[in-house]
Amino acid sequence: MPNLFGPSVNEFDPPSRAVSGNPPPQFSNESKFLLLPAGLAFDSSQNLWVTNCSDFTFGTGAIAEFTAAQLADLGNNNAPIPNTTLLDDGSLTILNCPWGEQFDAGGNLWITNRSIPDLVSYSPAQLAVGGALTPDTTITSTSFDSPRGIAFDAGANLWIVENQNQQVLGYKAATLAAALGHSGQVNPDIIISSSSFGDPRAITFNSTGDLWLADATGKLLKFAAADLAAGGTLTPTVIITATPVVTLDGIALSLDLPEGLAFDPAGNLWVANLDSDNAGSLAEFTPSQLASSGNPPPAVFLDSDVFGTNIHQPSLLTFGPIP
Repeated sequence: MPNLFGPSVNEFDPPSRAVSGNPPPQFSNESKFLLLPAGLAFDSSQNLWVTNCSDFTFGTGAIAEFTAAQLADLGNNNAPIPNTTLLDDGSLTILNCPWGEQFDAGGNLWITNRSIPDLVSYSPAQLAVGGALTPDTTITSTSFDSPRGIAFDAGANLWIVENQNQQVLGYKAATLAAALGHSGQVNPDIIISSSSFGDPRAITFNSTGDLWLADATGKLLKFAAADLAAGGTLTPTVIITATPVVTLDGIALSLDLPEGLAFDPAGNLWVANLDSDNAGSLAEFTPSQLASSGNPPPAVFLDSDVFGTNIHQPSLLTFGPIP
C-alpha cells in the first residue's frame, strides 16, 4: 500500500489474518527516494515498482524499483536505495505526476501521467537500464485530461479512469499491440460514462470480468462485464455507499474519499480511503456484501493510528506475493 503523505510503502499481513483495528504494518519501506507514492505494481520476478507523483530533483515524478530481495530484507533495512529508477529529464515531457501503473503479459510497464497527460510504456529492456529514457510507447488522446488508475482485464484490454472528464476509457488489446513501440495520438476504443460518476479514481476487475470503480464522493460502483464492450452511458448494477464505523479513536466512514481498489485471492474487495477519522483507512467487503446495493459495514476495517504512522492517505492498492 502506498502512503501518499507517509511517504512510504507499507505491507500488512495477508487478508486471511487481517483483524480490524489500527495495527502497525508488517513491513514498511521508508526509502528517501519515495515522494508522493501513488501506485504499485509487481513484475514477474516479484520486484516492486512504485510510481511517485513528485521527486526531489525536478518535481515531475519518478518510478522506483525495489527488488524482491530488498523487500524481503525490509526488517533490517526499511530505507533501501532503489535498484532502478525511471526519471524525467527536466523537460516535463517524459514523466509528470505518474500515477496508475500495470504490467502487460509481455513485461512492458504501462503508466498514466496525470499532468502531461498521456499513457506511456517502458519495455523490459528499458526497465533494466533506468534513467531519463524516452518511453518505448507514448499515447496521447483528446480524451485525456487527468488519467488516474488503470487496470488490464482478462482479455488484455487496458482500462483507464479519466478523472477530470468523469469517464472510463478502454483500449483493446489489438489497439495497444499496434501502438507498442510508437508515439502519437491514439484515441480509446471504448468510452464509458455514467450519471453515477462524481469523482472517479480507481478501477479493478473481479473474477467474472465485472468492473468495479472507486468514486471519491464515497461510493463503489459495479458495471457488468457484458455491458463494457458497447461503452456509452451505463448504469451501475451495484452501488455501495458509506456507513459509519466505530474505531479505536472515534467514528470513521467505511468509504471516505476512496482512492484505491484491489481484490484479494478470496474475492474480497479492499478499498483504500484517502481520508478517515485520522489519516486514512483500508476497508474490506466480502463477495456477499458486494452482491447487491447497500451500505454494508466492512468485514475488516484497518484504521490509521492517531499519528498516521501505519496508514497515511493510502492510494492505489495491490496484493503482492505472500511468503
